[in-house]
Amino acid sequence: MTVWKTSLRNFFAHKGRMALSAVAVLLSVAFVCGTLVFTDTMNTTFDKLFTISSPDVTVSPKSAGESDEQPIDGKPASLPASLVQQVGKAEGVKRAEGSAFSMAVTVVDSENKNMGSETGAPTIASNWTQNDLRSMEITSGHAPRGPTEVMVDADTAKKHKLKIGDELRTIAVTGDIRAKISGIASFTVTNPGAAIVYLDTATAQKHLLGAPDVFTQILVTAESGVSDAQLKKNVAAALDGSAAYKLQTQQEAADANKDDMGAFLDVMKYAMLGFAGIAFLVGIFLIVNTFSMLVAQRTREIGLMRAIGSSRKQVNRSVLLEAVLLGIVGSVLGVAAGIGLAVGLMKLMSAVGMELSTRDLTIAWTTPVTGLVLGVVVTVLAAYIPARRAGKVSPMAALRDAGTPADGSSGWVRAGIGLFLTAAGGAALWATAQADKATE
Repeated sequence: MTVWKTSLRNFFAHKGRMALSAVAVLLSVAFVCGTLVFTDTMNTTFDKLFTISSPDVTVSPKSAGESDEQPIDGKPASLPASLVQQVGKAEGVKRAEGSAFSMAVTVVDSENKNMGSETGAPTIASNWTQNDLRSMEITSGHAPRGPTEVMVDADTAKKHKLKIGDELRTIAVTGDIRAKISGIASFTVTNPGAAIVYLDTATAQKHLLGAPDVFTQILVTAESGVSDAQLKKNVAAALDGSAAYKLQTQQEAADANKDDMGAFLDVMKYAMLGFAGIAFLVGIFLIVNTFSMLVAQRTREIGLMRAIGSSRKQVNRSVLLEAVLLGIVGSVLGVAAGIGLAVGLMKLMSAVGMELSTRDLTIAWTTPVTGLVLGVVVTVLAAYIPARRAGKVSPMAALRDAGTPADGSSGWVRAGIGLFLTAAGGAALWATAQADKATE
């Protein structure tokens, strides 16, 4: 109890120095928690979009999705349009429709200004299907009814100030379509930033796929009471179990899209955590410095404690308890600051075109726990060397004008720590730079 009271008294007696170290802990934990909340929120946003927009069963060419690279000829993998009727006759099928889409397109306005996102999100051209109503609704005008009409998503229209009647040009390797906007469709879930244009089915087949009798996918909707797994089996039977096609339930298709997006999000997360690591290294240096100065200032006080019977372990624990208090205070504030940082990053991303709604803000229980554990553990480890030096103070120091810890090699130790932290910081910067290059 005496050690606890002494630690509390010393902690509040040096509020100024403790505040500086607390800010270092706060910033370090904020970077970590902010990164985790931000990337978890992005995962939630994409997961919701992928799940809602996927049909009950998707039929696609076996080669689709096997490589992240676009085909050399620029044409998406396709399957015969005649399969739509064949799939539609399968037991339990309510509706089967063909989808013709491509992400190898560029969309420009009448002044040749690119309508694509500046954040790296894809530009997608597709035909309008009933399945699109799962995630979108037409809020103005109507869906395209011929080769001279095109519909655009509301976010793109708002960003580029497009309105019905404006002309858009969709450029693909197999065609160049000029059409006027006939409608605007709004997402019913968060749009992470993709620019989407819709064409009528015949135009999409001809100009996006290069042939009038093919589709990129068949989107299958189940009748009431039919599970996705059962529908998948029925569709496979209708296709005679052909190995030329890939069948996925809604959850399987969503999971596949999540895996593709997860690789990008992991690179972003680790790059941001690299900066958090640098903040922790700076924080460690500040904490070591703060406690070293506090121990030096309190040498006579510590010597007096030793003279009246305090053991080395008790003195050591007293300093470490102060570090625990500092870690707890800084970490709690850091967790709160991290959530605020994540919200700020979401607002920044929305401003540049990647919409992230705070309604999808995701704070997993592991995030504050990780922040608290990291903050406290790093603070205690950083204070360990000054605490050992405090424990080595002789009782005779109470009788001297200025006492110093018995360890005369402290200057070399401090220099070694400084060199190590400098090298570690340089390595973290290099790793972060390499991660940024990987995203380009």
